[in-house]
Amino acid sequence: MIHRPVDEAGDVLPVLSSADLFRGVRAEAELAKDRLKLLTGDWWENLSWGNAVAEMLQESRFTEADQKTLATYLSSYIRETPGVMDVRDMEYSMEGRQFRFACTVETESGSTVIRLLF
Repeated sequence: MIHRPVDEAGDVLPVLSSADLFRGVRAEAELAKDRLKLLTGDWWENLSWGNAVAEMLQESRFTEADQKTLATYLSSYIRETPGVMDVRDMEYSMEGRQFRFACTVETESGSTVIRLLF
């Protein structure tokens, strides 16, 4: 798998040579992160693409039980990413109004840790 690099805002960065592209486990992890950043309805070509995190957070007051539900949803969503074989070692917590999520992602090329803040 090959993946283009993006900046903090998610904009695609220019690539001057193929060496600037991500490959292997890094590419697979970046694809998983990109998929998690895409919310349902964000992609104009297919409004059904994306994850439902925003909808889940808006449904009701966020409780301790909801944290586990959201973490389980995120791990299953990551598993649907091409190249991802498994998700393990999930860690999650609420810090103020932000949900922190981290996990180890096992891919066809190796394993890496993904950390996200919602």
